[in-house]
Amino acid sequence: MLEELGAWIEGAAETGRGVRPAELEESLHREVAAPVQHLLERLAEERQRSAAARRFLEDLVDAFPDPVLLVDGGREVVRCNAAAREALAVAALPVPLDAVLRDPGLTAAVEAALLEGRTTQVDITPPMDPARRFAARVSAAGFAGEDRGAVLVLREMSEQVMIERMRSDFVANASHEIRTPLTSLVGLIETLRGPARDDPAAREEFLALMAAEAARMQRLIDDLLSLSRIELAAGAPPEETLDPAPLLRSVVAKFAPRAEEAGVALELRIAEPLPAVVADADQIHQLVANLLDNALKYGAGGGRVEVTLDHLPRAPAEAGPVAGRPAIRLCVRDFGPGIPAEHLPRLTERFYRVDRARSREIGGTGLGLAIVKHVLRRHQGHLSIESRLGEGSRFCAWLPSPAAGP
Repeated sequence: MLEELGAWIEGAAETGRGVRPAELEESLHREVAAPVQHLLERLAEERQRSAAARRFLEDLVDAFPDPVLLVDGGREVVRCNAAAREALAVAALPVPLDAVLRDPGLTAAVEAALLEGRTTQVDITPPMDPARRFAARVSAAGFAGEDRGAVLVLREMSEQVMIERMRSDFVANASHEIRTPLTSLVGLIETLRGPARDDPAAREEFLALMAAEAARMQRLIDDLLSLSRIELAAGAPPEETLDPAPLLRSVVAKFAPRAEEAGVALELRIAEPLPAVVADADQIHQLVANLLDNALKYGAGGGRVEVTLDHLPRAPAEAGPVAGRPAIRLCVRDFGPGIPAEHLPRLTERFYRVDRARSREIGGTGLGLAIVKHVLRRHQGHLSIESRLGEGSRFCAWLPSPAAGP
């Protein structure tokens, strides 16, 4: 009988439940088996709660947007979440840490966590994707028994690194753009004070050059300030209602004398009636002016610039985020030399120029299309660019429209 009781207790301990042997005496069941049965039931409940808690923690860690890895004392990754599997291409576990992330700083941080229980933060770059950067926090973790493991939490820093690089490039480019006319002004002033002091003809020539360089600096500063104001207002959507047709006529009229002087036929076509749009009038005025200025500077050789304004009940795929919605389309097309295809994706970058020497010669600041892009971003619009060598370029600004024309 005692052997049967022992076998029953042993089996129940393994499974968390058991059925009392029928021949077990009632007194023995009451004094020995019943308390054991109660403990086993408690054990089964605790096992269920523990399993549920483990599943919850695994689901919680798996939902983290940042990669998380668990490394054991053998320096192998034994657990990782979905973000880690995707970011680091982890296919199967366990896997040596060096096969996932090979970085001397990270290795030292893991050793410090495993041997000393120390928490360390290091910056790392995955070997399979050098363009990405992570900040890794490595902490000690307790394993079963006396083993110690390490938890690695990675925070991607690629975007911050890119922003810092863009900021650094912007400062360098702005400094260079300002330094160039300043250097010319300093040289002209020194010449006027020296060899050209008593030369009226040279003085007039140098003063004209100084005026041109000063005007160039003024344009650059104006564009920088405009870009800064647009970026500051980016978080506040426009609220005023605007009729785009009169505004476009006004801007085109201002550019007409310049087009005539350059021998360019400036053609305007407006498909009225048009619906009103919610837009900032000053910024849309600046957008149109920059597109026209760009066309007259770089496409004047074609002898013609077309400006069109119309409404589409359903914008095509080229309208970007406006696609599939009612939209106002403003296009400025020139028939100049066109732009090589490899330059098109970068035209809206600050200070990007296809031909730097020619751009400076005709007074370009390299900020016009960047301003257009930021104006459209604030208005939830889009800029599409088409160009073919020898046939000219077409820049279209798409603005979402709340309704069709009357």
